[in-house]
Amino acid sequence: MNAGAATEKGNTSSGKWIHLPLVAPLIRVFAGAAACCRAWVLRNGAYTAGLIMALSLIYGPVLATHVKHSMNPFVFNSNVRILIFPFFKYHDSGVFPNDYFSPYIRAALPVGYRALYTLGAVLWDPATISKVLPYVLLTLTVGATAVVARRLSGYFGAFLGAALILSSAVFFDRMAGGLPRAFAFPTLALAAAALVYGKPRLLASVVCVGAAFYPPAAMVGGIALAIWLLLLAKADHGEAADWCFLRRARLITLTGVFSVLILLPTLIAGHTYGRLLSPRDVVEYPEIGPDGRYGVEDRPPFGTFPKAALEQARLLFRPVGAPLSKTVQQWAKVRNKWTGNSNGDVILELIIGALLIGGIFVAAGDSTGRRLLLLGAAAWLGHLIARPLAPYFYFPQRYIEYPVPILLVLLIPAVGAAIGSQISHCRFVAVAREVGVIAMAVVALLPFAGRGNPDRSLQINVTPQQRGLYTFLEQLPKDVLIAGWPDDLDNVPYVSRRQAFLTSELHMPFYKRYADEMRRRMRAIIAAYFASDRIPLERLRDQFGVTHLIFQQKALEKPPEYFEPFSGWIQKAFNDGRRKGFEIPRQLEASTVFSDGTLIVLDLRRLGAL
Repeated sequence: MNAGAATEKGNTSSGKWIHLPLVAPLIRVFAGAAACCRAWVLRNGAYTAGLIMALSLIYGPVLATHVKHSMNPFVFNSNVRILIFPFFKYHDSGVFPNDYFSPYIRAALPVGYRALYTLGAVLWDPATISKVLPYVLLTLTVGATAVVARRLSGYFGAFLGAALILSSAVFFDRMAGGLPRAFAFPTLALAAAALVYGKPRLLASVVCVGAAFYPPAAMVGGIALAIWLLLLAKADHGEAADWCFLRRARLITLTGVFSVLILLPTLIAGHTYGRLLSPRDVVEYPEIGPDGRYGVEDRPPFGTFPKAALEQARLLFRPVGAPLSKTVQQWAKVRNKWTGNSNGDVILELIIGALLIGGIFVAAGDSTGRRLLLLGAAAWLGHLIARPLAPYFYFPQRYIEYPVPILLVLLIPAVGAAIGSQISHCRFVAVAREVGVIAMAVVALLPFAGRGNPDRSLQINVTPQQRGLYTFLEQLPKDVLIAGWPDDLDNVPYVSRRQAFLTSELHMPFYKRYADEMRRRMRAIIAAYFASDRIPLERLRDQFGVTHLIFQQKALEKPPEYFEPFSGWIQKAFNDGRRKGFEIPRQLEASTVFSDGTLIVLDLRRLGAL
């Protein structure tokens, strides 16, 4: 073989020839990546190792205990009972064969999230994925926040930003359970990184990916991108500084188009269940009103952005777990006998004042600070648009619950550095910046921060005494349909992995046709529960296909509560049944297949035995 041929081909151990011109670019890419990694490790390795060690020493023990508790299959976040069970069928064939809720939930989920669990369920149990995923996303959020905070306020700023996340209940409260909202904080942390580092294409990518997992967070990023490239001065454009207007407008347009295309399948699928219910429907559908299904934060009148943001700031500084300094935290709880305010209230007001003043210094300092503050401007604008349009632009609270905490954990160290540099009057600026950050860390962490709660956001703990019912239901055939009072069935789809006729967690009146079906089912439950003859029970069995009914015998003494408009129907059915005589007690002997105290399970297929 001549020398020319030798430069074109090489022999592998298998005897096959590889075209070297195709290999050379790959070698250069990997060599370049390796060189970048090596340079990064040499430059940041010691700092990163120190940061990880410090955070691990402070928060590691509680976090490890939390992981241990979370891995218990009977301990979980309450909201997984809504969104995780629809994916069980991809892991265990045959379960939920005719379930009404599973297609609805999957249709309402963002496409990226749905794809993640659908594909993941082929290899792992979706319940396991939902338990592991929050820790992955928490790590991503802490890492991205530390990178951004370091750029803004140095090494101590990175530590303070990470510590604020791990000390607060706000972040893991929203991440627990591996639900779509768990992606909000990582999305916004990465959006903040793109803004601070001046990378518009990265921000556009984050927006598109965020739209596939949690659209409200993507909305904030998209608004920030538009403000950045259209309204800020050329000097603040970062990598887009030399872009013409058309190029900037093209990136914004393409980001919007791709995001809409990503959202489109969910929007189309959702409307198969009818139109979205809005505040104007509250008279016809009291379920969405003051005495209905939703809390005050998800129904009008919606609070103003400043008021809601201030409340979110207070939540961020609410102590969780063992304090970093017991003495300081106890002092912070002491109240002034004249004003009634605690020392902690005074400190919080000082922090807010420092943020307002220091925010001006951050914005005036350089373009990185101004770009960071775009996150707050975008959140405010999103909230302003969402208030009159709810729920079409998502609920306004979503534009506060997620952007404000991320902005605060980045702004607090940045403000400390900015104030320190202003006080120094250009002398020893580097030292003054670090001193300012340390001062903010002392003020923000010692009075408020804790080491975390090992059971945080694990609201449901199915005790051994309660497991008998769920074990029994799990042993039933996979095609059974179980009814009961909705509150009693909340755990059934997730724990027993059997179809439920209606649960209170799944009774979410977002769409008109879905809300009508929920009414139809709840009316059937009320009629059967307080029936005075067999007809409502037979209707539940024959018309709806219910095979088993979970019944609380104490309901015959006092009817259980439910939200409007069902309370009046419940009371009327209860009064009629008590006057005529309840039917279910007459069916117990023939139909009972499980009993645990006052709770019984009836097999409705045995009703005909009487």
